[in-house]
Amino acid sequence: MLSKFFVCTIVATVLGTIGLMQLLEAWQRPAAALPYPLEAAWADKEAAEPARNIVRWNTLTGEQPKLVGHRGEKAFMPEHSRASYWQAALEKADYIEPDLAMTKDGHLVVNHNEWLGSNTNVAEIKSLAHLRTNRTWTDNGQVVRKDNEWFIMDMTLEQIKQVRIRQDKQYKWRPQHFDGIFQVLTFEEYLQIVRNATIDVGGEFGVIPELKSPKLYNQGRSYSRFFEDRAILTMEHYGWAQVSAHVNRSAHADLDLQPLRELPEGVQLGPSAWQSFDLDTAEYLASHTRSVPVVALLGSLPWTFTPWGLDKLMQFASIVSPWKDFFVAGADPVFQANNVSWNATDIHKMGGFIPPHELVSEIHKRNMSVSPYTFYDSRQDMAYLCQTNTSVGGFCPADKADEFFYFFQQGVDFMFVENIVEASLLRSRYADRLEYRQ
Repeated sequence: MLSKFFVCTIVATVLGTIGLMQLLEAWQRPAAALPYPLEAAWADKEAAEPARNIVRWNTLTGEQPKLVGHRGEKAFMPEHSRASYWQAALEKADYIEPDLAMTKDGHLVVNHNEWLGSNTNVAEIKSLAHLRTNRTWTDNGQVVRKDNEWFIMDMTLEQIKQVRIRQDKQYKWRPQHFDGIFQVLTFEEYLQIVRNATIDVGGEFGVIPELKSPKLYNQGRSYSRFFEDRAILTMEHYGWAQVSAHVNRSAHADLDLQPLRELPEGVQLGPSAWQSFDLDTAEYLASHTRSVPVVALLGSLPWTFTPWGLDKLMQFASIVSPWKDFFVAGADPVFQANNVSWNATDIHKMGGFIPPHELVSEIHKRNMSVSPYTFYDSRQDMAYLCQTNTSVGGFCPADKADEFFYFFQQGVDFMFVENIVEASLLRSRYADRLEYRQ
């Protein structure tokens, strides 16, 4: 099994070689061409080769940022597939990310959206045609409507296992020849893959599941935290969580988890973390698995980008994860662009929006780590407002190297990345510059 995935990895990485050329060019840049704010720090030291330094990053711990494989390695493999997770491990991602959903019959499965039409062949399966429907729900205060879709919560695991995953067709450079091969995975299958990769590939890979739309999946269940507790008990079984408060185990008597593959002597599991945009769920996970850090995902709640908001988050979150443009354009332009309204008087009372260049330091002051999302493949648009809106002033990255060096300099602790090879090369290059020119 592993050898097949290794072959796939080689093929996929070769297909990405053109995308890596820009990074190799960035590797050779002279100090005068370095992106702001690194140029000023290093330009006057280029003439002489200094002694090597002990490398200390601007992160909370002083260690290099951790790279989180966003949905595995979706730059080359269909996202959240078995191949995507194995490739992320082979490329030595620090963490490998799944998104969690729940089926009609209570199985936790891995998929980004609450529906399947966007990234699978479900529309071609006639026996599932009757499940196509419309839904409206509230997700973290935002009303979501989706029409003519196949929703995971309406399907049994048996039905979902008929479906095969596909690449997103709008990104033509991503290999399409793996489409139609891989099933939608259960959460348990994901954990088995990471555990097996820890043994077979070597490396303490972190697991970092995101609980998607928990209020949606808890509808019609026997109690309001069914989804969260099912995830907690599954993580506990696989050794990535310890339960620290009451969990309704009797409600999950049907949870038939598989025996564990024994870890060889000297091999240990990597770290774990939870993530959710639903801050009620994030707080619940923090209180019920205190040994597992919780990532508060941020994007549409204005109060969370104020000093008062960060003070609230630090009561339960270990890691704060905003959309990356909050660190470049800032809260005001990002919310305006996304039609998110706020009460200016209330925000002023909370201390006002934290300026983008101060956001990392303000989070660090509260002993929380920073994990922006998402850093894309270099062949994909970076999606910053400043690229299309000239009224957004300040720093604007010209390319992926420019982007990464800015965030490294800011001191981010984690980064959700696509094309892990590119991200690793840039992290290594920045480390070299710290070591020899700091």
